[in-house]
Amino acid sequence: MDHHTECVMMRQTDEWLEHLRSLNRKEDTLRTHRSNVKRCLLFLMADGRSTDAEDIDSDDIQYLWRTVPVKEDVRRAYLRSLAGMVTFHTGVDVVKQADILHNRESRERVFIEDRDFRIAYVAADPFQRVILCLGAYMGLRRSEMKAIRDDDIDRGTLTIHGKGHGQDGLVAYMQIPAPVERAIQEYRASLEGRGRRGDDYLLQCMSRDGTLRSVSPSKISNAITDLGKDTGIRITTHSLRRYFATTLYYTTGCDLQTVRRLMRHADVSTTLKCYVDAYDQKAMVASARLAEHIGRLVGDSVLCEGDGYDGRYERP
Repeated sequence: MDHHTECVMMRQTDEWLEHLRSLNRKEDTLRTHRSNVKRCLLFLMADGRSTDAEDIDSDDIQYLWRTVPVKEDVRRAYLRSLAGMVTFHTGVDVVKQADILHNRESRERVFIEDRDFRIAYVAADPFQRVILCLGAYMGLRRSEMKAIRDDDIDRGTLTIHGKGHGQDGLVAYMQIPAPVERAIQEYRASLEGRGRRGDDYLLQCMSRDGTLRSVSPSKISNAITDLGKDTGIRITTHSLRRYFATTLYYTTGCDLQTVRRLMRHADVSTTLKCYVDAYDQKAMVASARLAEHIGRLVGDSVLCEGDGYDGRYERP
């Protein structure tokens, strides 16, 4: 495709991106959106379909969903970017109309329990262990782990560069628990002699030419996925963040608003719906305690009507 043809095809996308830029969206985010939309439009063009926002409909979305040869989560990201562009120009969310991208609330979420974390922790190598600790003890997202530089660790406090608009996103500060400090020290020790540079990113990996470079979010995810395969535990980087929230709420008795603040959520409903899991075990214990309490009130000898109760009772 020549430059002129691409400019024509991407004109509406670039207009949308300029709007996002005026809202101080990060340039990395804008580049990703542009790449995603371009991929979708190229597939539409190859099939003889219109690439004009006003002409793109739910049938085109269904076509892209069936055709684009990438993983499902990547396909979702492509279509969300396309939806943003089309909605900006038409006011209609054709991806939502196509009913193929389910809401976050309907997705299955992976939760881990204490036993899972213990097994994973024991089996982890230094790189995997520091990820486990940053997720479980501090609730960090993988993007936040990736962004940690040596300068962000100062006298037991971690500066977290989190999600948010603007050049630097949202910045938060958290105390570093002792187990996390130990994991960081062990990981740093494992990098000695491998060309690690001072005052650099905390999490690093080896490039093809043998030098260390900043780790990618996918490298962080893959490290935990591999650990799960090795141990037989279903675990993801985000399940560590959920474990952080759930343990705070149920085990330590932390109030929900404090959990929200530590999770760096704007709305407590996000914390409640997405992260605080009512474990089956907790539900069973609660149910048993309820039955025990009511049993003390009415007496264990009282029978329910379905168990042969004849309707007579004695006043205490």
